[in-house]
Amino acid sequence: MRKEPLFIRFANRQINTDGVVKSFLDSSDHIKSIAIAEKTLENLPDLSTFRKDFCGALEDLIDNGINRQLISYLDCYMKPSLSEILDGDGRNMTGERRWIILKDSEAPWIEALLCYNLTLYIKSYGQKDIKKCPVCQKFFTNKGKYSKYCSDSCKGKK
Repeated sequence: MRKEPLFIRFANRQINTDGVVKSFLDSSDHIKSIAIAEKTLENLPDLSTFRKDFCGALEDLIDNGINRQLISYLDCYMKPSLSEILDGDGRNMTGERRWIILKDSEAPWIEALLCYNLTLYIKSYGQKDIKKCPVCQKFFTNKGKYSKYCSDSCKGKK
């Protein structure tokens, strides 16, 4: 079974703000971005309101698909916070490498990182695999686009 993406783990409270920042640090080699992330670890922001809003955006995505409101929501975090670097011709994803750099320590970059993770997931797999279990209310992606429940135990409780 594949590991759930970062945005799903955050929405389900399986990873906290500290975990999101450390995940970024594990994958970044941009010196300025690493410095911003390390400084943020000293005084982590409270993302409880964002988590609630983000879960609402995920529910909207599941119910209504990609729409202008969702795009605006994601852009309001990503545009002031991140710059995406693309190594490849941009015509196809084969052999392409993407990474981000943080623009400003004062920008909502942790939130933007989660939004970016969601956009990469949609670009790679589409939005149909993103589901919310009607039994336990957890988001999941690892069961395929036709699944309704996150696990066999939830399926048995229906």
